[in-house]
Amino acid sequence: MTEQTQNDTLFRTEELKVRNKEVTKCFDKVVEASKLLLKPFNEGKYRTTILVDHANSGQDTNLISEFLTCFFNITLTKNKMGYVMIYIKYDNENLERFGARLYNRVLRQLFKHTMSSYAQDAVRVNNPSRVEPFFLNRLGYGVKPHVKISTVEKT
Repeated sequence: MTEQTQNDTLFRTEELKVRNKEVTKCFDKVVEASKLLLKPFNEGKYRTTILVDHANSGQDTNLISEFLTCFFNITLTKNKMGYVMIYIKYDNENLERFGARLYNRVLRQLFKHTMSSYAQDAVRVNNPSRVEPFFLNRLGYGVKPHVKISTVEKT
């Protein structure tokens, strides 16, 4: 009986690794798809993105990676149970200023790329709140070894 429990635990650990790897791949796909949504904006501010590699920041955190724009924040993190999760938050003032079109498109990309059996339970959509001040604050810190700031080319 003990062996079966150990095997079950090992299987669950292996399954968790597979799941977490798949969720991480989904995060990367969502980030790439979301960048494309910023191309039509005229102002560079609206096409600027920040990618933070928290896993290599040297700090003890559950955050793995974070993709920021002035419109939304997509975060990859690991919860206390060891499950990798994707959180998205949209800026409520930009939602009011520009309308729901970009917000809907970002959500469509999120769901499109997380439809797999493992990843669909890993997504959390937070209520719109203030994202732009956090984005500007992070932008103010500038580029660091674990922070990449870039501007998406306009179409």
